[in-house]
Amino acid sequence: MKHLFVLSQFICIGILSYFGRIIAFDAKAVLQLAAIAFGIWAVRSVGENNWSVYPIPNEQSSISAIGAYKYVRHPMYTALIFFFLPVGLRTNGWFSWIIYGILVLTLIIKIMYEEKQLINKHPEYSKFKKVTKKRLIPFIW
Repeated sequence: MKHLFVLSQFICIGILSYFGRIIAFDAKAVLQLAAIAFGIWAVRSVGENNWSVYPIPNEQSSISAIGAYKYVRHPMYTALIFFFLPVGLRTNGWFSWIIYGILVLTLIIKIMYEEKQLINKHPEYSKFKKVTKKRLIPFIW
């Protein structure tokens, strides 16, 4: 199951990267730069060895409630979603929007699966969910 999430995620990213304009010097690039900064902040908040592309906690994983994790429980996924949004906006085609939608849906399902794994490995994750209430987007979800 964990491989399916990662495969789906990377296939969507690959298709969007191939057919879309990843880098462009337009107003949408500001959103991408913000997403990159947020993603870096998320990695630095959790520690370099405390994350994985797989939705299964590492052996040495721990729960982080600092930095980006004070605002959303899955800031690295937030960064991905906001980085690739301008790619769909630039191509302005239905195919890119479908692939982007599949990416977002994959990440949402991956989050729900990952949270079950985190609760099993770290019982204190339930407490963290009460402190950091939003999964992906502050004040929304």
